[in-house]
Amino acid sequence: MGPADALGAHNLNPFASIWLHRRLVGRLAARTLAARWRGSLLGPLWTLATPLATLAIYGFAFGTVLRSRISTASGEDSAAPYALQLFCGLLFVHLFAESVHAAPGLIRANIVYVRQIVFPVEILPVVGVVCALCGAVVSMVVLILAQLVMDGPPHATALWLPVLAVPVALFALGAAWSLAAIGVYLRDLAQVVGLGCTAILLTSTVFYAIDAVPEGMRTLVRMNPATTIVDAARTTLFDGNSPALLPLAIVTAVGLAFAWLGYVVFMRARAGFADVA
Repeated sequence: MGPADALGAHNLNPFASIWLHRRLVGRLAARTLAARWRGSLLGPLWTLATPLATLAIYGFAFGTVLRSRISTASGEDSAAPYALQLFCGLLFVHLFAESVHAAPGLIRANIVYVRQIVFPVEILPVVGVVCALCGAVVSMVVLILAQLVMDGPPHATALWLPVLAVPVALFALGAAWSLAAIGVYLRDLAQVVGLGCTAILLTSTVFYAIDAVPEGMRTLVRMNPATTIVDAARTTLFDGNSPALLPLAIVTAVGLAFAWLGYVVFMRARAGFADVA
């Protein structure tokens, strides 16, 4: 396939575009991460310090003070510390939230790139997702080490954790592309994103087990893709079981469709970015 064919293909396939511009995505992601640490005392160590501090705070507040518990599928309290279970769920929701929180203002913040005809503007939301994935990987390492200290050696099924991040990243890509495109024309959208992420968090099983939800509301909680991912992550990490493949496959397929739809919205809207932004 020649360069012209590749450029034509990436207009239809978001992942072809990402692959075509993978080196540029990597450089921009590295620059974005470096900018976060520039001038700070700890520098890159904040990537490790932040999840460690978060885990310690949750452990004290929910595990020691409130003595919260999450029940297993059998209805018994899980033996795993609540702080670990909570951190395990938050890890995936934060991956999504971090990927999309800046998306509505992304085009206006990078208007210099937008006005360069040859620059692939569609990779800007991808850079945000890549940066969020880097943070998620560090958080996974912290989670595994914390489990080793607090709950004993992790099960081999913990290797599923990076796989479970894939559908989350797909949903994040679709949301980031859509929000970046719509945010150019609807500037109030930035105020809604935070509320949306909070709704995703609180209508999933991050803080509670599905059995704690009133019967009439359980369908709503199960429809939240975060519930499938969070429950699968806890199953693999704390119970030593592989996740249920059918729900995971469905969520991944929906995530793929959502990512493609977001990409289409972005590419349809990009012609007017320079004029509006």
